[in-house]
Amino acid sequence: MVRYTIMILTLAFLAVLFTSLSITQWGTVGKEQAIYEVREGLKTPESGIGSVGMEIFTIYVFAFEILALVLTAALVGAVYVAKKEAA
Repeated sequence: MVRYTIMILTLAFLAVLFTSLSITQWGTVGKEQAIYEVREGLKTPESGIGSVGMEIFTIYVFAFEILALVLTAALVGAVYVAKKEAA
């Protein structure tokens, strides 16, 4: 019973992932650049972390999602191995 529940949850997660990837408008990504508006009394960011964040969540969103999926699978596998050794 537990095995079927895990399979159903996995298929639901993959369905949501592929649906969200298929409805994303990939042609509009990268046309607009993030511009930091300098206001009086504020300094422009010197680290560039805003640019990195914009690139990760716009240009490289597919790679970011795949990395999240792989890291989640690794975490679940590590918990499974640790639980198996403890028993």
